[in-house]
Amino acid sequence: MTNEQDNKGYRFNRRRFVGSALLAGALAEAQAQTEKKVQSAGAAIKGAGCQAAGQLAERVGLTAQRLLSGQIPEFSREFVLADVALAPERRFNEYSGDLSGRYIGALALLPARQSGQRLEAVVKELIGHQRPDGRFGDAHLVFKADQIGPKHMALLWGNGRLLVGLLEYYEASRDQKVLETARRLGRFLLAVREDCSEPSVLRRLEGQGASGYICFTQLIEGLVLLKRATGDVTLLKAASSIVPLLQPRGIQHAHGYLCTLRGILMLYEETKEPGHLAFVEDAYRDLVRSPDFTEFGSVLEYFGWKSSGRSDADRSTIAQASGKEARDEGCGHADFLRLSLALWKQTGKLEYLERAESCLWNAFYLNQFRSGDFGHHVCSGPGVKPTDNLARAWWCCTMHGYRAFPDLLGGVVTGTGQEIRVNLYEEVDWSDGANVLKLRRAPRGARPGEWRFSIDVNQAAIRSAVFALRLPRWADEVGVLVNGQPVAIQSQEGYGKIERAWRPGDRIELRLGCRLVFRREDGTTFPAEQLTAKPVQASLMLGPWLMGVDSVREPLFFGEPWQGNVVHLGKSAAVTPLSADSADPSIGLVLPASYVHGGFTGQHSLKMRPVADAYRHDNAIVAVWLRFG
Repeated sequence: MTNEQDNKGYRFNRRRFVGSALLAGALAEAQAQTEKKVQSAGAAIKGAGCQAAGQLAERVGLTAQRLLSGQIPEFSREFVLADVALAPERRFNEYSGDLSGRYIGALALLPARQSGQRLEAVVKELIGHQRPDGRFGDAHLVFKADQIGPKHMALLWGNGRLLVGLLEYYEASRDQKVLETARRLGRFLLAVREDCSEPSVLRRLEGQGASGYICFTQLIEGLVLLKRATGDVTLLKAASSIVPLLQPRGIQHAHGYLCTLRGILMLYEETKEPGHLAFVEDAYRDLVRSPDFTEFGSVLEYFGWKSSGRSDADRSTIAQASGKEARDEGCGHADFLRLSLALWKQTGKLEYLERAESCLWNAFYLNQFRSGDFGHHVCSGPGVKPTDNLARAWWCCTMHGYRAFPDLLGGVVTGTGQEIRVNLYEEVDWSDGANVLKLRRAPRGARPGEWRFSIDVNQAAIRSAVFALRLPRWADEVGVLVNGQPVAIQSQEGYGKIERAWRPGDRIELRLGCRLVFRREDGTTFPAEQLTAKPVQASLMLGPWLMGVDSVREPLFFGEPWQGNVVHLGKSAAVTPLSADSADPSIGLVLPASYVHGGFTGQHSLKMRPVADAYRHDNAIVAVWLRFG
C-alpha cells in the first residue's frame, strides 16, 4: 500500500480500477422521507447506544412492522404461543418454544413501538404452559438413551431457543418470574443431558437434518446465558461437556451448527478457555474455505450440497430435508453475520468484521423480503432463483433475522473516551452518553468511483480525542475531510486515525474509492484490465457489493438460452444513481453495461445492480455468475 499527499487531501491508494464509476446513495430528500416513514411506522430501533437511521432503519422497520402488524399469518398472541400451548395446530408445533422464544427474545432486545406491552402479555401467558419437570411441549416424551429420536430433538431445539428468548427478555426486563421459569427449564435440560450425550443417540440421529443432533448441541448458548443471569458456574461445566459432541459439518443443518459455534464462543467469553476459541476459529476457517461457503458471503441451509465425494444417499438425505435443490436460509445468514461479529469483538481480527459486512450486504439483505420476512431462495448455478413456494419462513427466519440487527448495531461504532472507532459504514445515531454522533451516507460521490460517508459530531464530551475510521479493503482510496478541509490520517492496524480538539458541529467526511474486482469460480480474483475478447465466467464485486442481474428489471436478458450471454462493461463504465424512492431502502446505484445474447444478435443495454436490491421482487432470478468479455 502506498501513501500519497496531494492538494485533495491524504488518501490511501491501493489500486485503481478500470473505467469510471459513480457511486450514489439515496438523495438527501428521499433519505429524510425514508426516516420519517420509519418513525411513523413506529420502529423505535435501538441497540447498544445506537439507533438505526436511513436505509438501515427502513430495513429493520420492515421486519418490525411484520412482527407487530403483519397479516397472514398474524403474529397474534394465540399464534405465537401455539408451540407451547400445542393448540391451535400450526406448522412446527413439535419444536415447542421455537417460534415463541425467538419472538420474545428478538423484540425484547430490539423494541419497536408498543412491543413492550405485547411481550409482557405473551410472556405472562407462556409461563403458565411450563410442565412440572420444567419443559415446554409434549409431556409424554421420555428422554432415555434408548428412546431418544427426532421428536425428542425437536422438543430440545424449541426449548433451547425458548430458554435463550426468555433470558434475553429477562436481560431487558429483570422480571424475576421469567428468571425462575428459565431456571426450571435449565434444570430440565441438565436432567436429560447425560442420556442425550450417549454415543448411541448421536449415531441414531445422523442425517436427521433440522431434527438431528445439533438440536442438542445448540443448548450451549442457553446454558451460558443462564449462568450469566444466575451466576451458577456449574452451568459452564455442563455446557463445556457438550462442546466435543459437535460433529464435523457433514450434511448438517447450518443453522444449528452455527448456533452451536456461537454458544461455544460465548462459553469462551465466560471461561477464557483458549481451547474453546481455537475450536470456533478452526471451524470458521474450515467453513469459509469450503464449498459450503457461497459467493454471497454466507452459507447454504444445509452443508454438503457442493462437497465432492458425497454419495447419492447423502444428497437424498439433504433433499428430503430442504427440497430437490440447494437453498439458503435467513437463519443461517443471521447466524453467520452474528458469529462473524462476535469473533471480531473477541479477537480484534478485521477478517471477521469484513466477512460480517460482506454477509450483511450480499446475503442477509438479499434474503429479506419486501414484506419484512426472511426465508429461502434456491441457490442455482448462476445465482439464486425462486423456490416452488413463497418461501417466507415466518416460523423461524423472520424472527431470527430481526434478532441479528442488535448485534449489527452494537458493532457500528465502539469505544468511548479517548478513542472512538467507526467499524462499519452504516447509517446510525450513536451515543455513549457523553458523545453523540450522526453517521449518514452522502447523496452522491463527487468523482468516478467515489462513495461518500459523513460523521457529524453533535456532542463531544472530551475535547481532545481520536477518531479511528476503518479503512476497508474493498476501497482503492480513502480520503478524509474535516469541516470541508482535507486532513492527514495515521494508518494503524486497518484504521485511519485523526486526533484533534472536537467540537459540536464538526463534520468528518470520508470519500471511499471502490475497487472493481472479478472473481473466478475457483476463488481467484482479477482486475478489469485482464478481461479479453475471450469470455470468462466470473462474478463481479464493486466495493462491498456483489453485482447481479435480476429477471424482473431485465427480463429479456433471461430469454432462452441466456446462459450464453456475454456481458461487456465497456472502457468507461459509469455507475449512476437509481431514481429516488422514499419507500425503498435500496443501495441506490446501478452499473450500466451491455450484453450480447446467446440466442440472437445485437448488443443490448443492461443495468447491473447490487444483489441486495433484488429483495423487492419475491419471485426473481438473480444471476451473479456471468460471462464477461
